[in-house]
Amino acid sequence: MTGTKGHDAAGSQEGSIVANLASGFSPALSAAPARYQPAAASIAALPLCPAPASARSARDFTAAVLRTWGLTDILPDARLVVSELVTNALRYGIIAELPAPSSRAQPPPPIRLRLLRHPAALRCEVTDLSNVMPTCLATNDSAEIGRGLSLVAALSHQWGATPLPAGGKCVWADLRLPG
Repeated sequence: MTGTKGHDAAGSQEGSIVANLASGFSPALSAAPARYQPAAASIAALPLCPAPASARSARDFTAAVLRTWGLTDILPDARLVVSELVTNALRYGIIAELPAPSSRAQPPPPIRLRLLRHPAALRCEVTDLSNVMPTCLATNDSAEIGRGLSLVAALSHQWGATPLPAGGKCVWADLRLPG
């Protein structure tokens, strides 16, 4: 994939989860190759605010969507992967000052979670406005942070990060579906 750093291995209101399955779908906001561009019924997106509670919202949204799709077998791994990707976006992907909008159009959310169901895999994507690509740090037993992407790598079939044409990046992980 050109422009992809790969590795092997909507909205929400307080107390409720809404899966607007085709909300804001744009291939330009996705790092998914053509084979991962499923029908709208197989896409769920959630814009997230830059707040610590966003990781929990992302986990809850993922659980609700995967239950709807009948993918409960991968629910624990997907929740953990999504949580780590959103946490990284919160920690490293929020830029200090959002760019001024060039039009009256609503600016994109600072962080966005997308789940794409493919016949053989689930792709979890988290986009943010930073151009800084993630790196998997060497694990250190005494470190309190730095294990997130190692967990993502261990739980996913492959993961990576792709710069977006309009700026920012998409960090993604593919989880194989059972069967």
